[in-house]
Amino acid sequence: MVAIAVTGCKQAFQQLYSRHHKRVYAICFRLSGQAHLADDMTQVCFIRLWHKLDQFRGDSQFTTWLHRLCVRQAINELKVQQSWWRRFIPTEQLEPQDIPTVAFDEYHQLDKCIAKLPQRTRIVFVLCAIEGYQHKEIAALLNIAEGTSKAQYHNAKQFLQEMLA
Repeated sequence: MVAIAVTGCKQAFQQLYSRHHKRVYAICFRLSGQAHLADDMTQVCFIRLWHKLDQFRGDSQFTTWLHRLCVRQAINELKVQQSWWRRFIPTEQLEPQDIPTVAFDEYHQLDKCIAKLPQRTRIVFVLCAIEGYQHKEIAALLNIAEGTSKAQYHNAKQFLQEMLA
């Protein structure tokens, strides 16, 4: 399917989209903590995929390559959004605990709690605990120290324990 989509076949790309949309959305939702952001980020990820599809060489599984592309794109989207808001809102008002409430009826309790974590803490937790990244990889992706990644992960576990207690 990927080989056909690379040629520009929109039907093949639609099949890739249908097959992988839920997984990409889940990554975006867990990283952003907000349904409307996850929708936007998912759309941007697939636009990026359309433009980068010819760079897939088959050295790994397509799902692995797509996962990396989506994680990087989602993190970049979060950085852009954060820097855009910083121009209009004083930094002290951008605290992650001020995330608007989102309807989570279809998500289980842990997802609700993960969405309430501070942004960087949530991103580190999702990448480490759910997506399986190592702290060294997370540090490189987020441009932070490896120790900061470990501390954020530890904080996330503590916050989640308190919320779930």
